[in-house]
Amino acid sequence: MNENGWNEWSRHVLAELERLNERIEQISQKQGELLVEIARLQIKSGIWGGLAAAGVVALFIAFEFLKGR
Repeated sequence: MNENGWNEWSRHVLAELERLNERIEQISQKQGELLVEIARLQIKSGIWGGLAAAGVVALFIAFEFLKGR
């Protein structure tokens, strides 16, 4: 006896759980990739911010040097 269709239903449930597990693994992998990309962007923004600040300081020093002449 198939216990009111449980054998067929249990196969369906198991297949669905396996499908969901694969999807969760894909999402976890994508999340890891996004975290790496965020870290890269943070580094780039820090470098560009530092270069911009250095440029402003260099202009200020040049202006002060030329003003003092």
